[in-house]
Amino acid sequence: MPYTMTMANPVDIGYRNDSPIQGHSFHSHPFYEIYYFQEGECTYLIGDKLMALQPGDLILMHGMTLHCSNPSPHRPYVRSIVHFDPAYVHRLLQAEPAGALLRPFEELRNIRVPLREEDQAEMERLLAGLAACFRERKEKSGPAAPIDRFDVLFLELLQRIGNWCAEPIRDLEHRSQHEKHVQDVVSYLEERYRDNVTLDEIAGALHLTKPYLANLFKRVTGTTIIKYLYNRRVNQAKILFRFDPHRSVSSVCREVGFAHLAHFSRLFKAAVGCSPEAFRRQMAEGTGTEGNG
Repeated sequence: MPYTMTMANPVDIGYRNDSPIQGHSFHSHPFYEIYYFQEGECTYLIGDKLMALQPGDLILMHGMTLHCSNPSPHRPYVRSIVHFDPAYVHRLLQAEPAGALLRPFEELRNIRVPLREEDQAEMERLLAGLAACFRERKEKSGPAAPIDRFDVLFLELLQRIGNWCAEPIRDLEHRSQHEKHVQDVVSYLEERYRDNVTLDEIAGALHLTKPYLANLFKRVTGTTIIKYLYNRRVNQAKILFRFDPHRSVSSVCREVGFAHLAHFSRLFKAAVGCSPEAFRRQMAEGTGTEGNG
């Protein structure tokens, strides 16, 4: 049964997960994410950034950012992921130290940090310890302590991440011309996803043929340009509903670039699992519970 984050359980951790990805699903969630890539080959699309990952790459993810991984099916895909509610950190610490620990997520937003070999060993130690404490916490019965070993390790992890982010971070260039072309598509769509964008228009703007661009995007990201465009619009709709749940569905539909309400509703339900109206109502009532994706 999948773990669900709640006020009582504000953290979820998956340590050295090597299960294959079923499909290539873009998703977003309101909590923060620590993603650590440990083994394999993987292209990661997050927000408007395309990243060709290498083992030892750490990604810090701000909430509600659209993202999707595309690992090579020919190699093991090993990663560790920690989801957490930032309110959890504020419950453990006073406002100033809590804000300092969360600053890399809130100010750097979706940054990749390539860890050095010695830092990779430190990351592995912290994640293994967190995973062990997490299992113990879930199996433990009775009232929880005000602060336990898991809380201490988690704060230590955030503190180490803050130290790594305080150091100069190498600007990793795209590792191939193919990846640069795909990044150009993503950047183009980020500026124009609300418009009536066509493949012909994108290919013309980037001076590439439409078949070449369509095939390249699918190979690098695992999805099509049009599916990515629709997912970007749906994700923006989720953000608008979350911050202004009293807006009408038709208003949000138009703002994010859909011409027809029925088309918007169908794609929204397929991506989110409920209709736009139901999602809007959940946000207004404060009962929204999005999965870990």
